[in-house]
Amino acid sequence: MYRFRTIENLLGKNKELENQEIYFAAQEQLNDPMEGFLDIFWQGDKIVWNNLLKHYLMCLETVYFSNLFEIKKTTISLNDIPVYNHQNQHRTDKRKQMFDEIEKKFNRFQFIKKLPEYLSKKNEQTRRNQLLCYLRSVHIYAVDSISFVYKNHSFLNPLFHKKKFKNLSDFSKANIELIKLINSYESNNIDELQFENIALSITNKTFHEYDLFIAQKNKGTNINNNFKFILYEFSEAYISRLESIAYPKWYTACFMSECSNSSVWGHYGDKHSGICLKFKTKTVENKIQLDLNTIYGCNENGDIIGMRPHTFHKVNYENKHVEIDFFKSLGRLPVYQLRYQWYTDQEGNISSCADPINKDEEKNKVWLDHYWLNFKNGATTKLKDWEYENEYRLLINDMLHDYETPEKRKLKYDFIDLEGIIFGIKTQTSDKIKIIEIINQKCEEYDRTDFHFYQAYYSKETGNINYKKLNLNL
Repeated sequence: MYRFRTIENLLGKNKELENQEIYFAAQEQLNDPMEGFLDIFWQGDKIVWNNLLKHYLMCLETVYFSNLFEIKKTTISLNDIPVYNHQNQHRTDKRKQMFDEIEKKFNRFQFIKKLPEYLSKKNEQTRRNQLLCYLRSVHIYAVDSISFVYKNHSFLNPLFHKKKFKNLSDFSKANIELIKLINSYESNNIDELQFENIALSITNKTFHEYDLFIAQKNKGTNINNNFKFILYEFSEAYISRLESIAYPKWYTACFMSECSNSSVWGHYGDKHSGICLKFKTKTVENKIQLDLNTIYGCNENGDIIGMRPHTFHKVNYENKHVEIDFFKSLGRLPVYQLRYQWYTDQEGNISSCADPINKDEEKNKVWLDHYWLNFKNGATTKLKDWEYENEYRLLINDMLHDYETPEKRKLKYDFIDLEGIIFGIKTQTSDKIKIIEIINQKCEEYDRTDFHFYQAYYSKETGNINYKKLNLNL
């Protein structure tokens, strides 16, 4: 396997060669913005849709509450939306009582009552933009319910200080058009596709008016950026954050099965001035593997670290991304939380989407295998434009261990597994000498005489980049 590196990564601040490290990059650090994209959809029964709206309300109320009483004001970010919390986590009895009141008021609105039933009967999957449409509609009622209860409990409400105006429920009556539309759909007077098109149109119009309404009512008042986030941006941020509870965050180290492509050398080999590491791998049960020093357990003394095999996954090049059924892919939450927060209604009925907590071991295993297959496919699918790379990937994820900081994602390899180094066509002589000196020291330390250096060159015969062994006696 081949791994391209720049001189800066190899010899600079990171000292990857000296430290024998392979860096695992976060998804957002990769060169393709579509890396790891999962085509998530929402489709389920009334139980899970009701619980999604309740979860949305819980997250919004928590962010709202935190902003009211945060002594040292900080800017709200997407990561502050508590999608991993359950309803009563970290809540006092007073907060629990208040949230119960908020939820009751929220559920009195006719639109809230009708929406889960409609969504559960849809034959078509609900996609991200469609979900955003409905959550923005719900958002008006949610903000109104929270504000109403906070006011009743004499909470400071800087969102509406100085300029008082009627509850947002007055404005939310604009959604009567959507309610009528849902009634038409239920009466079979309108087909599903037509419904979605009209609903999106109505919602876009409604929220254009809503934004102007809020801006006009708060003209001349100082609404901080956090409340602007709560009013305008929360729904979209919530969906982005919500998607994270389906699959763990992953990190990858990229390798290639060959190093003959000039474009690859130009892009990943720092315009041919970098190098290419050539690794020896082992094959176990048709799996190509490389040993890396990593956490594989823990005991009373802390993490257990040692050399463990990591499997290479071949990248698939397709223009269609992996489809993920959200309600059936909630693999990051504990079973008890899945059961009571997502898959159970107030009467104790279990959702038909509850495969992840199925007591049948065989069914649970089938779900688990499918879940991890989707995860792997999502992390190893790229658009066909990148097919020339012939890429393979090593993967780690944060399901059990924290890899958030870059330092934690630098895994050591055994020097014995580094077969050789290929210098690029434009690699500077001074950099070659530094690399050779480091390798000389390591060969003495590991008592190796089989390490090889190679020089890349352009072959007129093949039209590719080839390499030849250099006669350097180490």
